[in-house]
Amino acid sequence: MKLLTSALVGTGGIADWLHVPIHKKLRGSELKWVCDTNAQVAKEFAEKWNVPNWTDRLKDVLADTAVDWVDVAVPNRFHEQVTIQSLEAGKHVLCQKPMADSIMAAQRMISAADKSARNLGIYMCFRGDPAFRMMKRMIAEGAFGSIISFRGKMISGNGKNLRAGQWRMDDASGALDLLGIHLIDLFAWLHSDIQWVQAYSNTLYATMKGDDVTTAIYGLKDGVTAVLETTYCSYSGPDMPIYLFEVNGTAGYASYNFDIGKLVVQLKEGYQSEMFSCKPNEVKNCTIEHALNGGGSIANVHQDFVDSILRGEAFEADGQVGMKSIHVIEITRFAAKERRQIMVLQ
Repeated sequence: MKLLTSALVGTGGIADWLHVPIHKKLRGSELKWVCDTNAQVAKEFAEKWNVPNWTDRLKDVLADTAVDWVDVAVPNRFHEQVTIQSLEAGKHVLCQKPMADSIMAAQRMISAADKSARNLGIYMCFRGDPAFRMMKRMIAEGAFGSIISFRGKMISGNGKNLRAGQWRMDDASGALDLLGIHLIDLFAWLHSDIQWVQAYSNTLYATMKGDDVTTAIYGLKDGVTAVLETTYCSYSGPDMPIYLFEVNGTAGYASYNFDIGKLVVQLKEGYQSEMFSCKPNEVKNCTIEHALNGGGSIANVHQDFVDSILRGEAFEADGQVGMKSIHVIEITRFAAKERRQIMVLQ
C-alpha cells in the first residue's frame, strides 16, 4: 500500500490536543511537516511530537512534491486562504469545521477543489464516532420505529476564560459555529436535510463578539424535529456530561453522552448486530470508543479521508456538506434576529 505524506498547518490547542494524536494513529499516511506563522512555536511543536520538518511559511509545505494532503487547523478566518492555496498547489485538503466564515468563501473553496481535481474534506469529528455510525444504521433500518425527534446539547465554559487577542474573541466565533455546527451536521447526516428553523441567540455572560448561547429547533423531513442547545459560558464540573444526544422514535430511544462514550438504548423490538445487541424493552448501557481525545475512534474521519485518497474516491463530508452547515448557521442567526420561523432553501 502506498504511504501518503501529510502536513499539519496550525499548531494551536486543537492541533496539539487532537490532530497530532490522530496523525500518529493513521494507517497509510505519515506526518512530514508542521507549519505555524510563528517559527519558534512551529519548531517546538515539531520537536515535541517528533515531526521531521517545520516551517513558518506555507509555501515551504506546498513546494514539497512529496506532500499529498494538508490538514488545516488554523483559526477559522484563515480556512479559506490556506485551503485554496493548498488545493491550487495540487494537495488534497481536510479542513477543520466550520469550513469558512461565509457561503461565498465556501463556494470559492469548492471551486478550487473542482479545478484542482483534489479532495476537499471537512473534519466533522463525530461522523467518525461508532455510536453515531451505529445509530445512523439503526435509524435507516427502522430500529427506533418512525423517528419523532432528535435533541442535541453541547456546552462549554470556555467563554469565561477568553482573553484579548484570542481568535475565538476576535473572530466573532460563538457557540453556534464552535459547537452547534456539530449538531447541525449530525441532524442532517443521521436523518435528512434541515428544512426550516426557529431560534434564540444572544451573548449573555462571555466577553466575546459571538453568541454564548443559542437554542434552535429545526424541521427535518416527515415532520421530524431536532432541538439544538449550545452555550459557551456554562458551568461544567468534574464528570459532568457536556455533550448529549437523544433519539426519540415510536419504537425506541437512545441517549448518548458523546464526550465520554456512554450510550443508553431501549428498543421495543430489540436489536442485533455485530457491534451491538439488546433484547426487547431492555435498557442497554454500554461504553463506546468515542471520537474525542482519549477515545478509540479519534482517527476515524482522518482515516476515511486518507483511504478516499488512496482509492481515488470522493470523501463523504466534502465541501458541499460543509457549505450546507454554514448555510444553516446563517439561517439560524437570521431566524433568531427575526424571531420567526425561516425556511432553509437548499
